[in-house]
Amino acid sequence: MEKIIIDIAKKVVLDYPIFSYLFFFISQSLQILFPPYPGDMLLIAEGYLAGLANLNIILISVNAITGTFLTSIFLYHVGIKEEYKILHSRIIQYLFDVKKVSKLEKLFNKYGAVVIVISKFIPGIFSITLLSAGVFKVKKKSVYLAVFFITSIHHIMLIILGQTLQENWIVLIRKINLYNRYIIGIVIIGLILYGLVHIIKIKIFKRI
Repeated sequence: MEKIIIDIAKKVVLDYPIFSYLFFFISQSLQILFPPYPGDMLLIAEGYLAGLANLNIILISVNAITGTFLTSIFLYHVGIKEEYKILHSRIIQYLFDVKKVSKLEKLFNKYGAVVIVISKFIPGIFSITLLSAGVFKVKKKSVYLAVFFITSIHHIMLIILGQTLQENWIVLIRKINLYNRYIIGIVIIGLILYGLVHIIKIKIFKRI
């Protein structure tokens, strides 16, 4: 899927540059609404393609940030309106890992909207965090600021990297994919170890 999207992006930018901003806006929106969509990879590609087609890098960045911000806030408000029942929707359960919601509630109670900032660096959890922020009624102003802050930093950094690395941006993509695998692997190992410790504790207490 990644190669197909990149090929489409390249064709749009080189053949129909006027539609590039719309394409990138939709892409960043899809990353929030459909997490399997490789939005981070496309951000780096945006930087590279913007330089290739002489597009305005500032407009490209603002466009990407706006797409992600508006869609993120939309998801947050869906959580506010639908509350817990949204978590039982088949579509939501298919798109997002709702198993993490109970843990997110504890984190929101303790750290507030800071959880949104941190979640941006954990693969596959940002969107469900936004939805959960609405369900748990995290303060609107804090959510807006957190989303804008982390989205701006994250997007500008990746777009500039793509522009700087040029053709070598593919190497960075591979490293990001490797990073994502490591993070997921560490989380899985951590859960297994936690489960084992929990089982051992139960057995020890039973003997006592």
